[in-house]
Amino acid sequence: MKAHADTTPLRALISGLVGILIFLIVLVLFRFIAQHTSWPLFDGFVALLFANASLIIFFSVLFMIGEVFAAFSFPFNIPFPIFNAVGSVFLVSFIIEVLKFIDAFYAIGISHALEVVRLFLLPLTLIIVLIAGYLAIFFKLKGPEASAAPPGTGPSEPPAGRPSWETIGDEFRQMVSDLIRKIRNEINRD
Repeated sequence: MKAHADTTPLRALISGLVGILIFLIVLVLFRFIAQHTSWPLFDGFVALLFANASLIIFFSVLFMIGEVFAAFSFPFNIPFPIFNAVGSVFLVSFIIEVLKFIDAFYAIGISHALEVVRLFLLPLTLIIVLIAGYLAIFFKLKGPEASAAPPGTGPSEPPAGRPSWETIGDEFRQMVSDLIRKIRNEINRD
């Protein structure tokens, strides 16, 4: 995930609007080229872009709003992972539509598998982008505290009653190891 420290909300807004404007100009240019050529693949791709133009603009606006929120400091940047996650779900949905177009054009035969993949991929995308966004916010918050320690001193011990990140990592690794061992035992039992 890219750093948002050097981006201002106004710059993020202008950048998003310019991106949408460039997309619309390229779309019109592609439509003009498609009308004056006889290349079926390009014609079909331009038709796909026109059919999904509102979806593309919608997820672009969601990403733009997410970038605007990400440019703010802590309490105000909390919504940015939500906008990015929903925008990512629509982006993945558009990519699946492009794959369906390629399947229809070349008769690959993967359209049924794409529907199954969509059922798993869309919720997984939402969850992963949400987690990554909130982790980015959390690590951005932890960054100044870690650098506030006097130079030459190592990481301090966590306050009493709070586990350290090393302890949490060890427990997580142990949990995954136990889960894999349990799955393996269940498979071997059958």
